[in-house]
Amino acid sequence: MKKILIALLAAVFMLISGAKAQDTLHDLTPKEYRKLKRQERKLAREQELLESREKIISMVKDTAFVLEVNTFIGLRGHTEPVSHLTNYFALDGADAVIQFSFDHIVGLNELGGFPNYGTLIKYTVESDNPKRPITVLGRFRSNSGVSNIPFELAIQDNGSARLSLTNRRQRQITLSGRLVSTDETSVYKGTRLFRE
Repeated sequence: MKKILIALLAAVFMLISGAKAQDTLHDLTPKEYRKLKRQERKLAREQELLESREKIISMVKDTAFVLEVNTFIGLRGHTEPVSHLTNYFALDGADAVIQFSFDHIVGLNELGGFPNYGTLIKYTVESDNPKRPITVLGRFRSNSGVSNIPFELAIQDNGSARLSLTNRRQRQITLSGRLVSTDETSVYKGTRLFRE
């Protein structure tokens, strides 16, 4: 009952303030009106980015997200566009999965991809400064026997992200794409290389 009353009062208040706002809009010049609309769009965009940032921070701190990769930058800087459906980096709790799949390479799973499963062993999130990207520094141990793989993930407020993986020789590959929650992802997971 209390919620209904509050909602009703809020609706009445919005109607009254909307009527007053329409009276003032008629007094504006076209230039002032465009400036007001631009400012409203800017405020709406800032609010949307703030909500997106909070959602991303929550996903990252809970270690439950998927980076759907659309660009692969190799060891020598060669850039390759790839499908976000079959190329991804995912964390779910302490489990880490990274999968690469290229059209011109036949791999060990049904896609021609290379899935690699592992366990997260180090993980820190830096999200204190709202003017800087959210940064995740971590390391995961591959189940295939490869040594620990350090990674750095930089995430913008709009969800675009860039992941840098470093190998034992200190050479880097970079993956860029869109960060989504594990519930919203559309990636196709190939078969495991090694059964446990």
